Amino acid sequence: MANLVARRNRAGEVSSYQVRWREGGVRTGEQQTERFDEDSAKVFRDAVDEAGQHWPPG
Repeated sequence: MANLVARRNRAGEVSSYQVRWREGGVRTGEQQTERFDEDSAKVFRDAVDEAGQHWPPG
């Protein structure tokens, strides 16, 4: 399952959200990340989950 991680700037404010997952959803899979604003990150996280823990098409 893909995770959302809040990324903070030096002032401690959330500046972006990072979507993290392991390729194929396996422990030995390479860690993948992509950075977005909050709403886009949630959409992308759901797309990764629907694609079976792979980069979504398109």
